[in-house]
Amino acid sequence: MSFYNVTNNDYFSSFFGNTGVNGTSSNNNFLGDYYAVQNGSYYKLAKKFYANSSKDETEGAKVDEKSIELVKSSAQEAINSLNKLMDDSLFKKVEMTDKDGNKVVDYDKDKILDKLKTFVEDYNSLVEDAGEMDGDNSLKAGVRMVDQLKVYRSSLAQIGINNEGDNTLKIDEEAFKTADMTDVKSLFTGNVSMAKNMQSKLLQVYSATNVDLNSTSGLYSSQAIKNVTIGNMFDSLL
Repeated sequence: MSFYNVTNNDYFSSFFGNTGVNGTSSNNNFLGDYYAVQNGSYYKLAKKFYANSSKDETEGAKVDEKSIELVKSSAQEAINSLNKLMDDSLFKKVEMTDKDGNKVVDYDKDKILDKLKTFVEDYNSLVEDAGEMDGDNSLKAGVRMVDQLKVYRSSLAQIGINNEGDNTLKIDEEAFKTADMTDVKSLFTGNVSMAKNMQSKLLQVYSATNVDLNSTSGLYSSQAIKNVTIGNMFDSLL
């Protein structure tokens, strides 16, 4: 198994989700947003946003700032835990004692699993917090983040990490411990790895929260939603 084990549709979707190095959107992001509408990710993250859209302008502004700050904090936590999981030293073989009492040289699966569990917890918290936010840029960055991970759905499943219907992750610890650790290493280390792509998406979410928080003026819809942009166009498609 290799982390390149993705479908053609997944492969092309990974291109649709790209953004520039400075976090700005390109035409590819337009296609990425359209793809997100098609596969339901936009709706799953945005449904709680709609529930808050009827609030009055003053209350909406307060909720918006608080929720975006929460997403910013969650994104930072996920970035930190992913960085620890991506550390090459984590995947160096070490001498240890197996269950039969024999000395062996192997990957420290328990240590890797511990770092993985922390990242999954932080990632899931970010996904859940993203469903509460009102920030347009943050919402779209969150959608691209969850869609990027779906590109690797089959590869992750083969090492015991399942992508749930609500966009969160769930670890099958027994399946993980019996997985080929070279496949795990390929997914989480290196400049062309799944983890590297996810790191980029997480940084974009963090950057987007700053953009939303720094927006002090903008257009308002009839429901007092700040910063009406092209992202709102997709709302009408849902």
